Amino acid sequence: LSLRFHAGQPIEYWVHVASAGELEYAIPILHELDKRGQKALITYYSISAQASVNALPSKMGSISLVVPLPHDGLGLMKEFVRLAKGLGIRRLLLLKYELWPGLLWECNRQGIKVFLVDALKPSWFHKKLLHKLDGILAGYDSELEGTVHRNTHVVGDTRVERVLQRVTAANSKQIDSLRNILKPETTMVCGSMWPKDDQVVLTALKKYKASAGSSLLDIVWVPHEMNGAQEKTVDVELKTLGYHVLTIDDALSLNDAAESLSKHPLAIIVMRKGLLAELYKLGRFAYVGGAFGSGVHSVWEPALAGCLVSCGPRIDRSPESTALVQKGLLQIVETGEDLSTWFGLKITGSASEVFDVLELAN
Repeated sequence: LSLRFHAGQPIEYWVHVASAGELEYAIPILHELDKRGQKALITYYSISAQASVNALPSKMGSISLVVPLPHDGLGLMKEFVRLAKGLGIRRLLLLKYELWPGLLWECNRQGIKVFLVDALKPSWFHKKLLHKLDGILAGYDSELEGTVHRNTHVVGDTRVERVLQRVTAANSKQIDSLRNILKPETTMVCGSMWPKDDQVVLTALKKYKASAGSSLLDIVWVPHEMNGAQEKTVDVELKTLGYHVLTIDDALSLNDAAESLSKHPLAIIVMRKGLLAELYKLGRFAYVGGAFGSGVHSVWEPALAGCLVSCGPRIDRSPESTALVQKGLLQIVETGEDLSTWFGLKITGSASEVFDVLELAN
């Protein structure tokens, strides 16, 4: 590993991302370093981030070196931090909650300043480590409530910048092709879906279909785990409801055959990673999964793509969700009946909520 640290030029910043999710928060920071001509070392821990992080040097001149972070044992971390400091690194940026005792100890001991960026409200364990940080930068006031530290600032949510970069980019050919076969005013994108989320949405669709004079929404369905068994269950249930179910590959190959499907509600099941942020552009409605489990996934992506957004009840670890709920811009649902009632009421609503979301994000 030490041989890889001979980058040939001084590196001032070290940015650590635990996984692919944290990388999304870091990218606007890396773009800013790129503009300033400053260099960065990127470390990661989860294998989910490996491909995305390794691709960064070819896209950004600010990235001098990418390496995995070792286990947090004091012996390994002592050597790792020594090598990092030898490159010229004087500042380490950690994303959200990634506080490692050995890493913090060695950075403090060897004179590298450490900042927590896009900080989440600390757990009882993390509170015991806050004194080792040189600064805490949060996106929301709520994340600093009760935090005792000498240097805290609310500076904004970098994920908003990243999502805006993605949703304002030109549509890919894939998105334009899918838009040609979906009904934009009555399409719902279901993103990061877990089995409990599947049950809630399927119940909502059954309820909505049973209501007098209601026609089914078109659906874009994106599982979180890309699980084949989950895909088969959803496929069967949607077909029972009368949907013409397609994989994304089948949908993209329709072309001229799309006319023959115009009288049927469509459901497109997407078993691919990395498309969800752009797929939200296809919907008027969005349901974001995860909030019946450990916590809701990103609601900024559908909200800033122009969707009316709903999710389950567990949003306490998502400050952006809390902010959107307080403004009346995110619907919390406990049951399929709640969800059915919500999109039944919103089906003829206005698009004013989209502008409210943009104002809140700014």
